[in-house]
Amino acid sequence: MKIEDYLNTLPESILSGQNIQLSKQSFREIFKFARLDKDHIFYHLGCGDGTGLAIAKEEFGAKKVIGVDNSKEKIDSANALLNKKNILGAETIFDDVSNVNIDNADVILFWFTDETILQKMVKKFSSLKDGTKIITIWGPLPGCLPDMVEFPYIINQVPFKEAKDL
Repeated sequence: MKIEDYLNTLPESILSGQNIQLSKQSFREIFKFARLDKDHIFYHLGCGDGTGLAIAKEEFGAKKVIGVDNSKEKIDSANALLNKKNILGAETIFDDVSNVNIDNADVILFWFTDETILQKMVKKFSSLKDGTKIITIWGPLPGCLPDMVEFPYIINQVPFKEAKDL
């Protein structure tokens, strides 16, 4: 089966990432792939219930973890989890991802397919410090060649490598 055929069988909510919570194992695979460690400030844009933030801090020792979500319910869930686990060095932000200052990021998990959000964020990501890793799922950032691929996880690293049109 071709990948395009497989993707067409999946519900739109899975492809868009809306209301989908990644498994703990998926977070571990992503963080291992990105080589997340104690020197990194990690952002999860669309952080859901905060599971990824907790794993990044507890298991990978990220220096600081910041979760952003535009759902108050999800931010409340993330805060409850972080408080229950007594995790320090974690922050949540209730806002649209395009409004948040991410200039200090070293590693960002970003799983959005909305074209408007993608265009805003690629421009924002492009101005981040060299070496910042943007992890996506299913495909690279638009117009960019990936730096590393462990399908379905993809890393684009600043400065981005432009994909040439054929």
